[in-house]
Amino acid sequence: MKHARKLASLLLALVMVFALATTAFATGETTGSITINDATNVSVAGKTFNAYKILDVKSYTAGTDGQAGTVVYTVPAEMKAFYMNRYTLTGNEGDFDAQVVENINGETDLFAFAKAALAAAKNAGITPGTSTAAADAISVTINDLPLGYYVVEDAGTATPISALILDTTNPNVDIKIKADKPTVDKKIDGVNDTDPGTTGDVKYNNASVGDKIPYKVTSQVPDMTGYTKYYFVLNDKLSKGLTFDNNVAITIGDKTLADTDFTVNHVVNEDKTTSVEIVFKNFIQYKTEEYKNAGITVTYSATVNKDAEIGVTGNPNEVKLIYSNNPNVTDDGSPDAPDKPNENSPVGETPVSKTYTYVTELELIKVDNNGNRLTGAEFQIAGTRLNTVLVSANTFTVRENGEYWKLKDGTYTTDDPNAEGMDKSKYESTTIKYAKTTTTNTITKTDTVTYTGTVGADGVLRFTGLTAGDYTITELKAPAGYNLLETPIKVTIGFTAPAEGAASQDCTWTYTGTDIVNGTNVNKITVVNKAGTELPSTGGMGTTIFYVLGSILVVGAVVLLVTKKRMSSAER
Repeated sequence: MKHARKLASLLLALVMVFALATTAFATGETTGSITINDATNVSVAGKTFNAYKILDVKSYTAGTDGQAGTVVYTVPAEMKAFYMNRYTLTGNEGDFDAQVVENINGETDLFAFAKAALAAAKNAGITPGTSTAAADAISVTINDLPLGYYVVEDAGTATPISALILDTTNPNVDIKIKADKPTVDKKIDGVNDTDPGTTGDVKYNNASVGDKIPYKVTSQVPDMTGYTKYYFVLNDKLSKGLTFDNNVAITIGDKTLADTDFTVNHVVNEDKTTSVEIVFKNFIQYKTEEYKNAGITVTYSATVNKDAEIGVTGNPNEVKLIYSNNPNVTDDGSPDAPDKPNENSPVGETPVSKTYTYVTELELIKVDNNGNRLTGAEFQIAGTRLNTVLVSANTFTVRENGEYWKLKDGTYTTDDPNAEGMDKSKYESTTIKYAKTTTTNTITKTDTVTYTGTVGADGVLRFTGLTAGDYTITELKAPAGYNLLETPIKVTIGFTAPAEGAASQDCTWTYTGTDIVNGTNVNKITVVNKAGTELPSTGGMGTTIFYVLGSILVVGAVVLLVTKKRMSSAER
């Protein structure tokens, strides 16, 4: 009877559903039934359920003096090979059936056992008891089942939903489908982010370097019936372009959790990504009716940093939920964290839920009338959505082990002019090599949103870390011997997010303005300076000198004219 009690206790504990036993205590029964009922948010309507018998009830002896009776189990011939292989039995044991029962008692992962037994029963050709619920049904019953130990599946998922026994003491059993597995969803709070184009909770937004991205992770208190301990852990991963702000806040239903109700651990990995772990403490406390199906909301933010990916691929942030999935196994958790599962804990995990933040840049290419690169020009950029801008330019130094060669148009290339098939006439030299150094200044917004930078040796100036918006680029200083641009360059950057759920997560950047060359990731603006000399336009002594000289010339011309006329009169 000891084995019977253990087996009944083990097998009546459900893997993905829980049983509501309707004990009949009707001795002499030879068949029974299994009734599957709706549960909260989970319907049986229209579904087909199969029950495969993987142990027979051979006999039942009623107990005396109030003692429980004894059930004897036997192995169906079709399942013998499965049990021999799973438990390394030869089939010649003194009591093979008892050995199988003893081993089943020792199973620590019922879900794995039920899944394997279900597959074995199907492969062995065992005919299941089956029943299909009506379209509007809230329950369905599989009748006329010989007494035994059954694994029940939802035929639509081919996954075991219950492992249970029908015997003469309990031939008719009700089970209720357990609530669906926990889910998790991550969104960007479009109301509180800096992107004026987002509203509500969204998967995608655009931002500039320095902007904070507010995240919202949602889930729901799962059905914890049958559990005495429950793990609930969020694992978040931020790409290298996002810096975790460590400002987690959590609500469950109407309750705002205190800092002592959860732990937050984060670490920056070697690849500059950040792993964040949020562990809910004593999550089983939310098993009560007060929190039944209560929503869970976790909020925090990350700041776009200088390592942000530029262009259409975006900067992803992803989260997944680790949760308990076997009520029959309770462990002590990790050695230093009882609310965090260890490597052997029975847990499942949800698919990851991702968000993306997109950043772009402007690239100015300074050239003369012939398309040759110019250096030394200074530009200012102004816009309404700048936060932190990385202003960068390249310098090239002659170095024997450099990777670059200089072209006659002033640009630099890594293409070796001495390689086969190369046009050496395009190069200034086929022996002098250069090393590139990029100088980057990080400029953070204070009271204004204007930034300046000087064009590098390759004729390029980059403003990195921008977002959609309107920008004005003004040339403050022209290269020596060239005129300033008369009119500032007006640029509008547009952003279109990918369709939610689309196969590709690439966004679309559009650039409109003067001399724009649209690129996939970066828009390029070619700025042409014309050679010549202009009068100083900033006032002061420069213009005063010209005014004075001009006046002297005018007065001299008048005097000369008058003198000439007098001389002409005297000659007459």
